[in-house]
Amino acid sequence: MGGPNDAQQPDNPQPGHPAEPIDAQQPDNPQPGYPAQPIDPQQPGYAEQPPPQGDPVKRQRLVIGGIVVGTLVLIGVVIWVLLNLMGTRPEPTVASPTPSATLGPLPRDTDAKDFQIGDCFADFDPNASKARAVACDTEHTAQLGAAFTYPTDDSFPGTNALRDKGREVCKGIKLNDAANEYTNLLQQNVYPSPSSWDRGDRRVDCFIVVSPGSTIKEDLLEK
Repeated sequence: MGGPNDAQQPDNPQPGHPAEPIDAQQPDNPQPGYPAQPIDPQQPGYAEQPPPQGDPVKRQRLVIGGIVVGTLVLIGVVIWVLLNLMGTRPEPTVASPTPSATLGPLPRDTDAKDFQIGDCFADFDPNASKARAVACDTEHTAQLGAAFTYPTDDSFPGTNALRDKGREVCKGIKLNDAANEYTNLLQQNVYPSPSSWDRGDRRVDCFIVVSPGSTIKEDLLEK
């Protein structure tokens, strides 16, 4: 559909009759043999035509403008609904520091699913399903610095995605000044395998560890 500024094209002439230019100075052709006569407003049957009401081009612009505004409002409503739907999606939960005393006195053997941020472990083995939790002011080889937990209904994201998530989790760890006394601190990621995922494992952990043969005797996390 053309806009209000589109030029109006003349109707196509009938075949065999070329279109003629319109000469505004020429009167309409009178019938043969009868000279053209001026119209007398006083003659019976003559009725003066009222002037057209309003500008048709302006009205067309108003109609088009109304359609555009209505369309933009509709698009805005759709976007608002989509954003609200996306905002209600459940967010993955991140484990927060919890006093380890809630699981019993130290030292104690703890299942990997029950590790708490800040827990310190003696003789830590990242491949074991359990670890020996000890007081952080005693000798230990690892401390859990951060953790991320996927939603239970998520499908297995793949090993590469889990590895990337582990690196992301480790970036959130903040160490205290005591960590400056150790020159051999490392970061150790532990994340689910396909089989452990099927058994419900959703944790991605990041531990602060020391090189083999060394130990830590302090809590290294910033409070």
